[in-house]
Amino acid sequence: MILKPLGNITEADLDDLVANAVSEQKTLDYKQQLPDPNDAGKRELLADVSSFANTAGGDLIFGMTESAGVPTGIPGVQVANVDQEILRIDSIIRTGLSPRIRHTTRAVPIANGRHVLIIRSERSWYGPHRIVFKGDSRFWGRTSNGKYELDVTDLRNAFLSGNTVTEKIEAFRAERIIALANRQAPIPLASGPILVMHLMPLESFAERPQYNVFGLPALNPMYWSRLQAWESRINFEGKICVSRGEKSFAYTQIYRNGVIEAVRVGVLSSSADPQVIPSLAYEGALVEYLPYCFRVIQQLGCTSPVLVGISLIGVQGLRMPVDAMTMEGTEPIDRDVLVLPEILVEDLTAPVGPLLKPVLDLVWNACGQEASPYFDAAGKWKPKSY
Repeated sequence: MILKPLGNITEADLDDLVANAVSEQKTLDYKQQLPDPNDAGKRELLADVSSFANTAGGDLIFGMTESAGVPTGIPGVQVANVDQEILRIDSIIRTGLSPRIRHTTRAVPIANGRHVLIIRSERSWYGPHRIVFKGDSRFWGRTSNGKYELDVTDLRNAFLSGNTVTEKIEAFRAERIIALANRQAPIPLASGPILVMHLMPLESFAERPQYNVFGLPALNPMYWSRLQAWESRINFEGKICVSRGEKSFAYTQIYRNGVIEAVRVGVLSSSADPQVIPSLAYEGALVEYLPYCFRVIQQLGCTSPVLVGISLIGVQGLRMPVDAMTMEGTEPIDRDVLVLPEILVEDLTAPVGPLLKPVLDLVWNACGQEASPYFDAAGKWKPKSY
């Protein structure tokens, strides 16, 4: 795979592949011609892109010649209508694989007036994916030597891999929630209910990557003012930023595998009435901090999808009124820990309002209310004061 965002790739990057003799590999394949429009061409295309998705992702490049897998030139492909050709290819991929894969197709213009088409298939966490085209129902994987058909053992391992990742994430989150409920944290925590947000890239639990967390710039905790003091430092798990004080009100732990644990004490209880959750403040904290965490994940080099898990700890008996002047229509939360369902995030640049609204509505449900008053029907954040 070319180590650049697909939209930033230019002819110079393709020239570098030739100049440096970057051979075909597990995540890179060269083709001189576009797929034939006949059934055989469509099957070949589907086998290629699904083999990437079922393995480690990769780039399928059309318009480059090769010899023994080593690129030798960039003649490009002649396409009458680039947009229509991309639509044709995308349609074949979209309808010919089950389940669908995540992919992007881009045409890179080159100096001779032609184009190089690149199909980037992302590694899938929902596979394995099989061809569903005119009686073909095969599964394909990939090695450095090219694609190969998955056998029974390969398929069993592929299905089990997805289950293992899910189980590891569930176990990690449950373990951390139990620890925090027992006040077991990397630093001494102040008293009071705890708001915690976990960001868990799926790749962190599949491949055990190790990222350079030390190279991150200074971090700041959730819902923290520039006027308040905090510090970043290295610890056993990776890097942590904490609010200063004998007992901390906030910390964010960045694990070496790309997982983020953001904790905030104090935002779930009102200074005027400790039994009241200041809903605008705590929802605003999440809306503001989640994009910040997405940026940190991208800085580390992690890729989506990412699961976001939000939990409220120590909230039994607390209420969350719509109107601060009255408790009418609100019910006390009937349990000590609210573990909200994980949010699957595939685009780390997407607006966070529509992602957060469905799970934050559940907290209002726990208080006898239908939905958060701070989002519109489409999930746009529209805060208002009491």
